[in-house]
Amino acid sequence: TEVAIGRNVIDDLTRRYPLSDDENLQRRIQGIGRHIASVSDRQDIEYKFAILADKELNALTLPGGFIYINKGLVDKLTDDEIAYVLAHEVGHTAARHIAKKLQANMAYQLLLSVAFASVGSQAGESAADVARGIDTVYNLIGLSYSRKDEYEADRLGAKYVFKAGFNPYACLSALEKIKKSEGPNWKVLRYFRTHPYVDERIEALKVDISKLKNTQ
Repeated sequence: TEVAIGRNVIDDLTRRYPLSDDENLQRRIQGIGRHIASVSDRQDIEYKFAILADKELNALTLPGGFIYINKGLVDKLTDDEIAYVLAHEVGHTAARHIAKKLQANMAYQLLLSVAFASVGSQAGESAADVARGIDTVYNLIGLSYSRKDEYEADRLGAKYVFKAGFNPYACLSALEKIKKSEGPNWKVLRYFRTHPYVDERIEALKVDISKLKNTQ
């Protein structure tokens, strides 16, 4: 159900926020993503990675492991730093943070209309129900994760970056770059509206990375 919900939201998402038409860049991101996905603790789904053409510094995950990063963020980061952003999002999926959001939502029945949209006539779902369900998915994606969930996604993200052979210290530099990019342009704060507590997260990540390095 989680994967079906995500898959049926993709078309609407990419109408609102078109994919980047840079095929080389898309392949670059997909390659990084595959390395991260290969070491994820959750292997019951097939992770997908793509770049949205949006210039805001942001990344998001649809239910089911469909992970998107904005071109504005890609343009500012190295491959190792991109690996951290993707790994953080994979961490949310692996820890089932998104699935738990769906299950806890009062409109769960409406969300099921999105999952079964491909067999709508058989399931008796109307286009209006599907549209409302898609809006509900967007609202859930836009809600901030809990502090606990963010720290867990960071811890898992650092682990996946390390296990996939990327530089784990890029986790820190990625967050620092995003933080410094704020400037007078408050639009870029979008990333921290859904990923708060940046200073505390950096300190926690230093501890996580130190533990990873000590396992070598």
